[in-house]
Amino acid sequence: MSRIILFILVLFLSQSFGLENMRCGTLHFAENLKNPKKRVLAKAGCIPENLYEKIESRKTTNFIIYYTKSGPHAIRSNEYIDSLASYLEQAYNLHKNTLGMKSISGSRRTYQYRQNVPSSLYPVEVIDTGLLRDYEGEYANTFGLTFPVDITKPKETEFLIENDFAWGADCSGNISKKHFESQNVDYYEQWKLILKATIFHELYHAFQSAYFNWQRYNTFWMEASATGVEEIGVPDVDDYINYLSYNFKNPGISMEDIQHGSLEEYGWATLYLFLYSQMDSRFDSAIWNYFSKYPTDNFGMQLSRLVDSLQKKQGFDRNAEDLFHEYAKRVFYSGNRAGFSPYELFWGDMPNWPSWRVNKRTPPSVLEPGTIDFIRTEDEPNTAFARKSYIELEAGSVWALSRLLEKEYVVPDEPNKEIAAYPNPWNPKDPRTSAIYFKNLPKESKGVEIRSANGALITRIEHQDGNSLFWEPKKIPAPGILYYRALPYGKNKVLIVQY
Repeated sequence: MSRIILFILVLFLSQSFGLENMRCGTLHFAENLKNPKKRVLAKAGCIPENLYEKIESRKTTNFIIYYTKSGPHAIRSNEYIDSLASYLEQAYNLHKNTLGMKSISGSRRTYQYRQNVPSSLYPVEVIDTGLLRDYEGEYANTFGLTFPVDITKPKETEFLIENDFAWGADCSGNISKKHFESQNVDYYEQWKLILKATIFHELYHAFQSAYFNWQRYNTFWMEASATGVEEIGVPDVDDYINYLSYNFKNPGISMEDIQHGSLEEYGWATLYLFLYSQMDSRFDSAIWNYFSKYPTDNFGMQLSRLVDSLQKKQGFDRNAEDLFHEYAKRVFYSGNRAGFSPYELFWGDMPNWPSWRVNKRTPPSVLEPGTIDFIRTEDEPNTAFARKSYIELEAGSVWALSRLLEKEYVVPDEPNKEIAAYPNPWNPKDPRTSAIYFKNLPKESKGVEIRSANGALITRIEHQDGNSLFWEPKKIPAPGILYYRALPYGKNKVLIVQY
C-alpha cells in the first residue's frame, strides 16, 4: 500500500506549555515540505501494525475515538477515554455553538489505525505521537495535532492525541520514562489538565480548516486565535501567559511580518482576548469567513471588513484603526501597571502578564502596518500613519503608537478594475510623455505607490479627482523595471522604463 503523505498543519502544543527543545510543528512541516525526501520520515524496520493489536472505539454525539489497550499506543485507563470524550464535546460546543465556527469535516479513513469512519462522526485517534506512522520519532514531543489524511482533501481532517504524555516509545515498543513537564507540573501524572487544554486548542485548528486550504495559506492569526480560544475554554491553565514576553519585549514589530511558526504568534492571543471582550463572541468566525473569501489579504484587512460591517448593521462606534489603538493603550497597562490603569481591564489575567518593556526614545519615522509601539518621550512623535496617545507615568511619559492598516480602509462598493500605466513601456525623456498616466484606479483607491525593482519606495502619489492620476517625477528614474500598485491594497504590477 502506498503511503499517504501526511500533511501536518498544526504546531506542537507542547511548545505552548513551555517544554524544552520544542519546535513549531507548522514551521517543521514547512521545512520538510521544501525537501521532498523528508516528507516521509519512516524508520527502516518500524512496522506500525506490530505496535498495536485490537483497536477499540468510543462514539460520542460528534466524534468517534479509536484507541488500543495494548502496546506502546495503549491508553492509561478507561477514565482517560471518558475524559477525552467529555472534553471533545465541550470543545465542539464552544467552537461551533458559542464561537459560531463552521462544522468540521472528518476524514473517512484514519491515518494511524486504518479505520473506516462513519460519515456523521469526526475521527480521533489516541496514539503515542512519537510512533506516528511514517514519521516515527519525528513528533515524539507532540501533545496532539490536526491534519488532513489526504492532501487532496485538505478540509477533511482528523485529530491525533497523545496517549500518555511521555516522550514516546521506540520502534521496538520500549516505553520512554521521560515525562512531559512544565513549571514543576508532571503532565504524565496530571494528564487531565494537559488533555483538556490540548483538545480546546487543537480542535480549533480543525474548525479553522473549514475556511481555507492550509497548503496555500500562512497567517499569524491561526495560532493567535487558537491560543486565545484555549484561554476561553480552559482559563485555569493560563498557557498563553508563558509567551507574552516574546511580544512585550519587542514592541514595534508588525504582527504581519513575524516569522510563521514563531513564538510571537502565541503572544498575539492578547489581541484575540481584547476583541472577544469588545465584540460578539462570534467575531472570529466572521474573520475566518473573510479569510475564506479573501485568502491573500492580511488580518488587518479582515478585521476592517468586520468592523465596517458592524458599523453598518449594529452602529458600532469605532473604526478598525481606533479599535486597534484602544487595544494598544489598554495592553500597555499590564503586569505591575495594571493597578494604575485608567481603563477597565479587558482580561482578568492582566495583572499576571509581564509588563511592556519601553526603552526606545527615538520614534520610527513611519510605523509599519500591523504594529504597536511605545516611545518614552515628552514630545509628540513625528511618526507617519500612526495613531498616537499620551500616557503619563510617574517614572516618565510614554507615547502609545499603533497602525493597523497601510491607510484608512474603505470597503469597495464594486469589484476593483484593473489599474494600468500608460504608456508602458514609458520614456520619461520624450516630451510627449514626460508624465506617466495611471488609469482605472479603484473607487476606494487612495493613490499609487511606485517602487524600484529591489523594493525601495520611490514615491507615493495621493489620489486626484476621478479614477486616474499623473506622475511627472522631478528626478527621472533610470531605465529598467519599476513596480506600481494602487493604494492601499493593490497588487504590484510592472512598469517598464526605457529611453
